[in-house]
Amino acid sequence: MTSATVPVVLVLPGEGIGPEVVGAARHVLEHVLDRAGLDATIREHTVGLPAYERTGQWLPDPVRDEIDQVATSPRGAVLFGATADEPIGELRSRYDLFANLRPARPLPALRDVSPLRPDRLEGVDLLIVRELVSDVYYGRRRTGLDEGRRWAGQEMYYREDEIRRIVRCALQQAEARRRRLTLVHKANAIPDVFGLWLDVLAEERPAYPHVEVRDMYADTMAMQLVLRPADFDVIVTSNLLGDVLSEITGAVLGSLGLMPSATLSPTGFALYEPVGGTAPDIAGTKSANPLGTIGSVELMLRHTFDAPRWADVLAAAVERAVESWRTPDIAGPGNESCTTDEMAAAVCDAFDAVVAEEATE
Repeated sequence: MTSATVPVVLVLPGEGIGPEVVGAARHVLEHVLDRAGLDATIREHTVGLPAYERTGQWLPDPVRDEIDQVATSPRGAVLFGATADEPIGELRSRYDLFANLRPARPLPALRDVSPLRPDRLEGVDLLIVRELVSDVYYGRRRTGLDEGRRWAGQEMYYREDEIRRIVRCALQQAEARRRRLTLVHKANAIPDVFGLWLDVLAEERPAYPHVEVRDMYADTMAMQLVLRPADFDVIVTSNLLGDVLSEITGAVLGSLGLMPSATLSPTGFALYEPVGGTAPDIAGTKSANPLGTIGSVELMLRHTFDAPRWADVLAAAVERAVESWRTPDIAGPGNESCTTDEMAAAVCDAFDAVVAEEATE
């Protein structure tokens, strides 16, 4: 790997439990890179509330300038923690981080953590592809008074090109997986917006003849994710619905702390972050689950480092580590819980063990 292609990872821990889970994931990332002989430039910056208190900016100008440079390359990445407010919205819009990939696959050792019966978890391996830079979150906001009564509105808005690129991304993901794609929508209640989604999908699907395509109402999908989660492969949906369905998927796994994500831009620049938030009630207790962030490192190895073999080893290491080590959210009755850092150390030890076993095969 030449110096021109060495990945650059900007670490932005954020606030709340962000610094704890990102610190643990960075430790795992550096351990994997060392063992794999992979090069990277890693730099850390303060953003969010700690930065605002010090500089008056959620995303300080020098940090923004550096991200501007890194974002031009498919070898550029951000490892993000969590913020209650900005700069996550600015990062998504400024760098056109439109394609949010949220995989969900129950770990065998943690099936007792899920509220679902073990038989319903058999074969679950799904991916939510969420459009991330449009929809009602970025829509025009209005407020007013009508005969003395307050009213408020926020526009749900989508352009055809925004839908087309996320649909293509989802079809590509489905083609590389188990070739099943489900579009989730509410065309019965919001016919213009989601009618456009259905039209675009119909136009794009002939280019992927081996992918089985269907669509489903969002309320039905919410029920089916609980009743038959193994029926689904790739789920593509809007920003708002993807947000809601991700929470349901986290419940299927047993904890949002287990869910990673990767968000891709048109340049290949990507942001990796856990699905969970700042969790201020446990911040500083060293009990936060880092596995969602460590899973985001696994996705980074796949997309930014183009190192699927090492990503597979890390995934196997996580499966092995949770057989003996669990943070409080996944400990369950009768299991002793560990700290955030102990969980990261267990993953590193398991990684080394998997590598050693591969060497003897």
